[in-house]
Amino acid sequence: MHFYSLHHKSPTVSFQEAVIKGIAPDKGLYFPERIEPLPESFFEHIENYTDHEIAFELIKQFVGEEIPKEVLKEIIADTLNFEFPLIEIEKGVYSLELFHGPTMAFKDVGARFMARCLSYFNRDNNNEVTVLVATSGDTGGAVASGFLGVKGVNVVILYPSGKVSNVQEKQLTTLGKNIKALEVDGTFDDCQQMVKNAFLDEEITDKIN
Repeated sequence: MHFYSLHHKSPTVSFQEAVIKGIAPDKGLYFPERIEPLPESFFEHIENYTDHEIAFELIKQFVGEEIPKEVLKEIIADTLNFEFPLIEIEKGVYSLELFHGPTMAFKDVGARFMARCLSYFNRDNNNEVTVLVATSGDTGGAVASGFLGVKGVNVVILYPSGKVSNVQEKQLTTLGKNIKALEVDGTFDDCQQMVKNAFLDEEITDKIN
């Protein structure tokens, strides 16, 4: 499986490269070249699968052979280690509650999976990787929790001063270890622009992965 930039001005990359790079050189997000529909039989018998088995069947086409199947199953089990119930709102309308994770944010799922994939790809690499993220609250806490203690990964979080809740600020600033939070005198958009500029600044990316 290869991934292309949604701006269509950069070469396609592998799953590993997409995870490590985060954003394409042309500033586009990476997207899979194809999405194969799951067979009807999967949905006909879905009640017989565990949540971890469903997740594995869904994600394996995007990961391919880049992470061994047994390792991928371990990553999924470690990612989805909390309840995420499907709640009926009214007849025929349901809500999947993803806020039961460690930071009470729906992004816990994505951040935890990303962290564990990056940890696997970095397992034999002595070069440190820096994860740089801007947050208005939810993203930063989820990333900080997901990447906490991951070998060879440093996390830098930019957040706008006075514009995140007290709980969110504590989630960003109190973990220590490989997590560093920087309070920015500005808005979330300012933080996000700084991150995008850093990703595309060759003077920075030539020195920091």
